Amino acid sequence: MEARILSVQQLLHGFHDGTARIQSTVHTTPEDKKMSGITDHPEVKGPSAVSGTVTYSKSTLEAPSNGHGVRNGGQDYADVTALELNGVADLNLDCAFSKIKQHTVDKIRNDSGYVTPSLQLETKQVEQLASDVLDVIQRYGQHIAPKDGEQHQVEWIGKPMFMAKVMSQLEKGEAVKMILPAFPWKSINKVDKVTGVLPDLGEELALARLNQMCEDIRAVYPMGGQVWLATDGLVFDDIVGIPDHETWAYSEYLVQITRDRGYDHNIRLLRVMDILGYTSGQKLDWGLYISLAQRCRDHLMTSYGRTEEEVRAMMREDSDTLLTYCGFIRFLESDLRYSQVATTATSGQKYRKCVKKVAINMMIRAESFTKLLQASYTDYVRLSIHPSTGTVKLSIPLVITGTGEFPRTPWHSAIALAVTGVYSTVHRKNVQETHTSVFREDATESSSPHYFREKSALWDWDDTDVVFQPHFPNTLVVRPRRTVPSGTKTLTGEQITNLQALIAVHTAGPVRVEGFTNSEMLDVVAAV
Repeated sequence: MEARILSVQQLLHGFHDGTARIQSTVHTTPEDKKMSGITDHPEVKGPSAVSGTVTYSKSTLEAPSNGHGVRNGGQDYADVTALELNGVADLNLDCAFSKIKQHTVDKIRNDSGYVTPSLQLETKQVEQLASDVLDVIQRYGQHIAPKDGEQHQVEWIGKPMFMAKVMSQLEKGEAVKMILPAFPWKSINKVDKVTGVLPDLGEELALARLNQMCEDIRAVYPMGGQVWLATDGLVFDDIVGIPDHETWAYSEYLVQITRDRGYDHNIRLLRVMDILGYTSGQKLDWGLYISLAQRCRDHLMTSYGRTEEEVRAMMREDSDTLLTYCGFIRFLESDLRYSQVATTATSGQKYRKCVKKVAINMMIRAESFTKLLQASYTDYVRLSIHPSTGTVKLSIPLVITGTGEFPRTPWHSAIALAVTGVYSTVHRKNVQETHTSVFREDATESSSPHYFREKSALWDWDDTDVVFQPHFPNTLVVRPRRTVPSGTKTLTGEQITNLQALIAVHTAGPVRVEGFTNSEMLDVVAAV
């Protein structure tokens, strides 16, 4: 079913006073209407409603006297929607936006997400909206310092190259799509760097930030944004020695997080076999994944593969490519310390040679994967987790830390939470003595830490029934453990005193205390 739903709310966001032509076409059947949950919405009435087409031309929208809909030809509609049981209904409207700026209606959502009309707007209007959308995306980016010594670039120098791509999506009434190759697997160095195989608080914060970016886009353009995560673990895992089953488990947990947190409308996960078209119409499970893994790597290199000579030439000519290579060397120096890949490196010199060999092989795969993405997602805004000048992509920090520097990625680090509420992306070996390992509530004996929390009497209590739970961006929720019966947990006087002190120093974000019986005391705490 193709459905284009036209609502006043969708038309007005991001536009100025003026007139524009809007076209809405809906193809529906009775079954479509029933499945999409729109049976309660008004149908277009007219002499040709059964046989095919209803057209309203040059109609000015005005809020009717009852305030519930839009008046068209003397009839009120609950929203500006052309729907019909059989056939096609076309709704052509010249809208005087200034007359309906205060009118708001609900969007309709079906299994495929929000649906809107195609907009035929003046080029100037589309350009302004595209610029506004890219400004939102730019706020989430961070690029390397320019040569004049300024800390960060104020303007995203790559913005102009994405204007046409975003304008094309806006004209189609689509969500603004972005592509981000990232989230491969947890580092193979689980001794010094990361907490385990599965995503932890770092990935949760990263996904929350990407989701918030999409919602911020929605504030200026009601279709919002969509980040397509091209998870690239399969591209590299055989090079660094990570088994395919770890890559699969990591990506499946990412899918679970996006689903459980309600991010799945804004964030989509793509694996290499999805991009290459091997999974069309099939549910991807472990059996299908492992059967396609090597085939996908071979396909990637056969059809899109870069040679070592090409990549080295790219590094000589392009500073961003060289930055990525240097970044690979930097994290591989610690990543490969316990890898089977480096078992033959019996000296420091041989180890460094091994690291550089793996790094160039990763660059070959990375640039080949980039070539695939460029061919497959031509109109998407390119995001990157690697620092860059921002010329051809937007470099986006996934976790905001207190240093202002470009952070480590969640899969190459662990999260350390300070008593101030500030996050750091750290190697686990560096916080073992200064921080406490914090586990998920559903953790088992074999579970890995969720994050590391700075040691402090303000939250290091003997009471294991009280949970301190960090939330994006820097909120701390203090509540009873879920296994504690509701309405039975009371904070002691000492605990309340500690919370008062914690609220005072937790300056990065608010502290929410909830779920305890002595709520009147908690009100006092919140006011301090």
